Amino acid sequence: MSNKNFKFHFKNDKIDKADSYNLQLNSFTEAMEFAYNKLDQLNEKNHGYRIIGIYEIMMPRSYSKTN
Repeated sequence: MSNKNFKFHFKNDKIDKADSYNLQLNSFTEAMEFAYNKLDQLNEKNHGYRIIGIYEIMMPRSYSKTN
């Protein structure tokens, strides 16, 4: 069961581009696996990408400051 939300950020300074992804995964281990696989995919298209952030989102998406 996917029960944790993760956000991923990648950046390529050579082409001045950043990519972000949101996924639901079971663990931080799965998040790391996704991040390094995605990094390989991105670098196949345009060499120079790096991981700049992997975050576990701890509050539900519907959360707001008024709650």
